[in-house]
Amino acid sequence: MQATSSPVVTAESPCIGHCTTVLGDDVCRSCLRTFEEITRWIEMNDDERCAVNRRIALLSNNTECRLG
Repeated sequence: MQATSSPVVTAESPCIGHCTTVLGDDVCRSCLRTFEEITRWIEMNDDERCAVNRRIALLSNNTECRLG
């Protein structure tokens, strides 16, 4: 049994430039951030940004497992 490594979580923005919150989504379908996280991003410190990215990484991993 191989151990899976956790993704590296950084304070970098997960934005890929295709925001769906402008279409009325509460959560962007591209970067998986909430509207509040997107609007507060520039005010957040690195720890807060890493927490958002950690949540996104966990959500992405869970989604992959359910779909895979």
